[in-house]
Formats: sequence, structure tokens, C-alpha cells
Amino acid sequence: MDVLRPRILNIDGRKYRLNTADYYPNECVETEMDKVETQPHNTEMSESLPSYVEREDFEEEYDDLNIYMEGGRCVLNLEVPNTFYGLIIGRNRENLKNLEYQTKTRIKIPNVKEKSIITIKGEERAQIIAAKSKIDAIVKRGRLKQSMTHFVSLPMVNQIVIDNFLAFKEMVLDECGQCRGVTELLFQNQLKLHLTITCFVLCDAAEIKIAVQLMEQCENTIIKPMNLKSLDILVSGLDCMNDDLSEVNVLYAKVENPEIQMLADKIQTYFQDCDLALQPRNNHVKLHITLMNSGFYEYQSSVNGDSGNKSHLTFDARKIIEKFNDYTFGTVQLTDIHLSQRHTTDSNGYYKSSFVLKLKP
Repeated sequence: MDVLRPRILNIDGRKYRLNTADYYPNECVETEMDKVETQPHNTEMSESLPSYVEREDFEEEYDDLNIYMEGGRCVLNLEVPNTFYGLIIGRNRENLKNLEYQTKTRIKIPNVKEKSIITIKGEERAQIIAAKSKIDAIVKRGRLKQSMTHFVSLPMVNQIVIDNFLAFKEMVLDECGQCRGVTELLFQNQLKLHLTITCFVLCDAAEIKIAVQLMEQCENTIIKPMNLKSLDILVSGLDCMNDDLSEVNVLYAKVENPEIQMLADKIQTYFQDCDLALQPRNNHVKLHITLMNSGFYEYQSSVNGDSGNKSHLTFDARKIIEKFNDYTFGTVQLTDIHLSQRHTTDSNGYYKSSFVLKLKP
């Protein structure tokens, strides 16, 4: 196909230029079976790049981009965490070559030690926007392969709840300790009991700063309009994340509170369009306080140097549910909302926080 005379697509009276000659034999297309963690920028990986479709209103979506002129060319400095450089560059630099070819731009990827700024140069503004759009798509796909780093949490901790949780743990180990997979390593730390609203993959300080700004905005757009001060939350009853009680990954305590449900749903909705947040499975937050999780066992095993494959680890919760289904842990008064850091511990025993949103008394 003559790249100077691309095929014209007419959809609903609007014309689109479609470049279909963008397949390269050396491209490596990842499938669901090949899910791997994103590699550093010198790793040889490739992504499938979609066709470049130019729309008449394409530039309007990027009016706020700081594209400037330098030496007669358009330039954009794009801040991208170096975690994703490997996906942008690709195996033998194939992705980067394809990206530059398709958008008619030159793209400079910095070294890992340099500031995480990718420089895009092109003759026209539309070319810069097309390159940015493709890089954004690559980063978004790469982020889905990353493990969650931060989460919005509601601490569910006071002395009564702690004491009741420790009593529950002791009784379960004493009366159900012979059940398959039940071990002390499954239990949550009593000082980290919480409700999770939404989760993030934040790869550097700049992204953490963005998430903090969004949390601050939540105070004015959600908390204040709801006129929330403090809320009492009853933690009572047990349930699990799957129907087969003999093959359980997560056992949790239930929370039923319409105001908390509304608050959680509003916060999730506010964040779900943010590219930093992991997309929720449905429109309503599942209010739950994790008590036992096979992932805790796997994490502790990895910390202790046990590299065995435990990806299918489950435990038998039938006897636990039978004996403690109506167990009451107590009531917690909600006073603050945290942007918590996963796999950390603060001086008070809870997760370290990048930001704490206080509910004013």
C-alpha cells in the first residue's frame, strides 16, 4: 500500500485516514497466557501497536498539552515512569521504530538514571498527539500487569475489634486448625483491619502526587457534599469470596451500612476514570474486612525465602463458617480515609499512608 495515499474510511459522514500497513514480522504479541511483570527499559519486549486512525476532532481532546516549537519542530515532553520503557521500546527496539514510523515522529527515551521525561518531536502537532496517544495506550496496558502498590482504605481498628479478632483467631486455630490449609499465616494483622475502596498502581513520586491531589479533591467533591462527620460501622458475620467453602482464598467479616456503601461507591466512581486506578469489577464496592487470605501465606512464604509455587493455595472454611458465621467483632467509628501503601507498616501498626483525609468532627 502507498503510505502517502492511505485508505479513506467513511463512517457516518465523517472521513478517517486508516494506515493498515503497520504489521511487522518481528513484532511479539502478548497473549493472556504470557502475562509477565513489566520489565526495565532495556528488556527486549514488544507490544502490538494498533493502527493510527486520524480523526478530525482528534486534536481537540489534547488542547491542554504543552506542545512547543523548537527549531521549527513541534516538541512535547511526556512524563512516563521508567517502569514502562521496556514496553515502549520493545524487542530490538521494534516497538519504538514502529511507533516513530506510524506517527512520523522522533521519540527520545531517557536513561533510567535520568528524569523520567520522554521527548517527542514532529513536524506537526497531530503527529505529536498521535505518538502520545499510542504511548498512553502502551502504558495503560502495562499498568494492568503491575501489582497493586496503593489503595484507598478505611481503617477498621479499635481495641474492642482487635480483642474480638484475636479471640476469633485463637478459636479458629483451636477448633478448626485441623481443616485443610488453615494456618496462623492466613490471618490478617490485627492492626491492619480495613475496608478497601479502590486500588492503584503508582510507579513513581509523580504518580503518588497525582493520587494525593485526587484524594484532596474527593474532600470537596464527595465528603463535604455528603455532610459526613463520623460514622459508626458494625463489623459482624462471615462470608467468603467464592461459593465453594472447601476451596476458599479469602474469608472476610461483613459490613452492612448504607451510608458507608454510598461513600465507597462515590469514591470508586470518582477514581475509576483515572488511568492510575485499577478498574473495578462492578459499580458497587464490595464492603468487606479481610480476616484470612491465602495471599498472606504466599507473601510471608516469599519473604521467608520459600519460592515454592503456591498460586493455587486455598483453605477449607466450611467448619469456620459453621461455627462462627454470626460472630460479632464490634463497632468502629470512621474518622479518616487513607491512601495506604501496600506491604508497609507505620509506627502505629497500620499501613503507611501517602495521604490521610480527615473527617471533621
